Amino acid sequence: MEDLIPWDKIQYALRNPSDTPDEELQQWIEDSDQNRKIWEEIKMTYLISGELPGDFSPDQRMAWSKIENRIEKKGRVRRINPVFLRVAAAVILFTIGALSSWYFQNAGYQPQYAEVYSPFGHKTRVVLPDHTVVLLNGNSSLKYETSFRKERNVELTGEALFEVTKDPSKVFSLTSGDVKVEVYGTKFNFKHYPEDDNTEVALLEGSVGFFNRDKLLTKMVPGEVANLDHHTNYFNVDHEDLDMIVSWSTDELVLEDKPFDEVLKYLERWYGVKFHYDESLVVDQQIRIKVKTQSLAELLSTIGHITSIKYKIEGKNVELSN
Repeated sequence: MEDLIPWDKIQYALRNPSDTPDEELQQWIEDSDQNRKIWEEIKMTYLISGELPGDFSPDQRMAWSKIENRIEKKGRVRRINPVFLRVAAAVILFTIGALSSWYFQNAGYQPQYAEVYSPFGHKTRVVLPDHTVVLLNGNSSLKYETSFRKERNVELTGEALFEVTKDPSKVFSLTSGDVKVEVYGTKFNFKHYPEDDNTEVALLEGSVGFFNRDKLLTKMVPGEVANLDHHTNYFNVDHEDLDMIVSWSTDELVLEDKPFDEVLKYLERWYGVKFHYDESLVVDQQIRIKVKTQSLAELLSTIGHITSIKYKIEGKNVELSN
């Protein structure tokens, strides 16, 4: 039986507990209860003695003997209080138990991730492992660890409304490119699409820290809206209409005094379409619209009266012209 024990793999696993578990070793451990007992005894021996096994059967009593020999000082005989011995033994056993618990919980731990994509024209609700609720807007994606075992970190591309569960022991952290938001139990809206130069954070409740390249730009209070222009690095914090900003989450889209090209981006995500137009198409007016039950054709017809543009809808594609 001893010849079948993978000593080299066991030695490597004990020396490098943070590395990915060896598949052959894992298979050997799972093959039988006897193999599992051997593996657990070898680990315990290693924790007690600090020595790696070779081609021998592990012996915990021998390991204890080595510890006792280290306690005794050569050439000096001292009578040790039995109470001290019992306390020392209890401390050693507690330490071994703690190390064993840490080993089983962390050795070979590999985080698992989930990624959720919300398509154009849709909104997707996600409940995270800590019961934080996230509502993704169209053309947005969220990546997160499936357990939040050590940290509460998520990555977002697009727009989402967050209702974060409070946990003082683990700060909730959102990253999107160079931008990071540290959250302390709160409700906020975050928007940053790759095609946009701007990142926007609107705080409804609680408190958040807004970072760019790990530099803290501001700590926000409810009612504030922070904007960072990545093209010019211009950053500002203002008070805006939060109901309008999060209107997309309530099946109503409200836009006030927005540039035409920005309005088209909102409508692409709202209706799940793609606008196509020539660079010669220029619209100088600021657009103000409120969308709830209108069809895309009805809305474009209304915009056409304001801007004189013409449109042609073909499936998911919309051609615009003067």
